[in-house]
Amino acid sequence: MMRIFIFCSLIIFIGCGSSVNIPSKEESQQKIAEIKPQLDSLAAVIDQQITSLPGGHDLISRTRASAINMLLARVANRTLTDIHIDFLPTRPLWKEEKSVFGISYTNFVDVDTGAFNIDLKKFLFTSFTKNIINAQIEIEGTGSIGVSGKYTGVSAHSTPQVHFYLDEEIQFSVSAADSDYIKLMPIQKTMMLKSKVTIALLGWNLPYYKEIPLQATDLIKPVLIPSALRSEIVFPLPAAQYGSQRLEFVKRYLRFSRSSVRANDNGLEYRSNIDFEKE
Repeated sequence: MMRIFIFCSLIIFIGCGSSVNIPSKEESQQKIAEIKPQLDSLAAVIDQQITSLPGGHDLISRTRASAINMLLARVANRTLTDIHIDFLPTRPLWKEEKSVFGISYTNFVDVDTGAFNIDLKKFLFTSFTKNIINAQIEIEGTGSIGVSGKYTGVSAHSTPQVHFYLDEEIQFSVSAADSDYIKLMPIQKTMMLKSKVTIALLGWNLPYYKEIPLQATDLIKPVLIPSALRSEIVFPLPAAQYGSQRLEFVKRYLRFSRSSVRANDNGLEYRSNIDFEKE
């Protein structure tokens, strides 16, 4: 099918460069005879190229991990907020039992509400093996959190700043949607989001460190990567009626079917069959 597509395209482009006047039968036969050696030569070149291509599909594309990482780097370098997380009330967040001169009391800190924004600092693919993609993700963020508590028997409220950081390796399974997209599905894994909260209560700076477990499937949704081809092609054809417009342009949409994808040797190979559909 690919050979037929290339061959038809060559005929169309050669025809577009010729005169728009309607030739006679004899003139057409003479013109065909003149360009036939050129067409035969081009067909031989196409046949030679086709013999070196793997068969079984109309479309085969290969993309190196380095090319994908160039696109991911542009996303990571944006200054926009990538993730927003809200804190639910947590009582207590921190608690300790104390005793002074035989008098016992409890110091504690509760989370009333909070929110923070996280920026994606790094997201890149490190290796492709047996349809599993290993990736490295690094995120960092800050926010504010409303807390209340009691220290040495005195109640207080505070809104400290919070700093968060995560640097983890995650995995994706790769598959092909029956279209011009490759689907990456995150594999279940528990990641630890490191947090530092410094709370000022009654002149005391109380640093609190906590690792918050996050699921990779909750943090990262399935990713769709488009293929290298557009989903439509415009063909120039002779106009249906003779007039000032000698050519008309017809859209033919590409429908991808029986697609498959393989991730190996630090690259993605996508294969699919292509059908042309009218607008």
